[in-house]
Amino acid sequence: MSHAHQPVIEIENLNKQFQVGQTGIEALKDINLEIRSTDFCIVYGPSGCGKTTLLNIIAGIDTPTSGSVRVRDKDIFKMPEDERGIYRSKKFGIIQQMPYWVKSLSTLENVALPLLIEGQTKQEATHRASLVLKELKIESFANQAPTELSGGQQQKASLARALVSSPWILLCDEPTGNLDSKSADEIMSLFHMLNTKFKRTIILVTHNQSYWKIGTREVEMRDGGIVKDTRT
Repeated sequence: MSHAHQPVIEIENLNKQFQVGQTGIEALKDINLEIRSTDFCIVYGPSGCGKTTLLNIIAGIDTPTSGSVRVRDKDIFKMPEDERGIYRSKKFGIIQQMPYWVKSLSTLENVALPLLIEGQTKQEATHRASLVLKELKIESFANQAPTELSGGQQQKASLARALVSSPWILLCDEPTGNLDSKSADEIMSLFHMLNTKFKRTIILVTHNQSYWKIGTREVEMRDGGIVKDTRT
């Protein structure tokens, strides 16, 4: 099997139940999914079908009730939690609908933060952060507070922060959900470039039907299960 066709993420018989009072709610049911390194996988389906839960389990933020998730042949739920946290920070870039900022820091400092947490010097971290801001053409906002930026600019800064550690895999939960259509199109174009030019593996959750065909693969979820999985 060629390297491009080897799965970087292997999900087997994944189930997740939540307890709400006396009732067990099945958030995920028997999920089996292999993600290749070349995939730009669009996950869609109605609200409450399990899309965000699936992303959180792939990232190791949430734990499954049963089943396994292997990332580059490592079973992430066999790792101790602190080791899983370190693994997540190095291997995954996570982008959410609402970016969270340290309000006392500039955009550049917020983008550099993951590297400072990893133990890089301030000089190394800010140098790398400024290069990523430049790649995304938002270096002119480096010294502004991120909360002063428009929604689209904030989401680009959030993408810069996710990319600063050079992760293999980007996990994106409704990254265009709060944006106007022009800003949303720009963000989706950046993801397309990151997948095709920079060979990043991307799993992106979206409600927006006009983006379902932009990836290399469509996964439709319903009632906690996968009902359709097609390569586009």
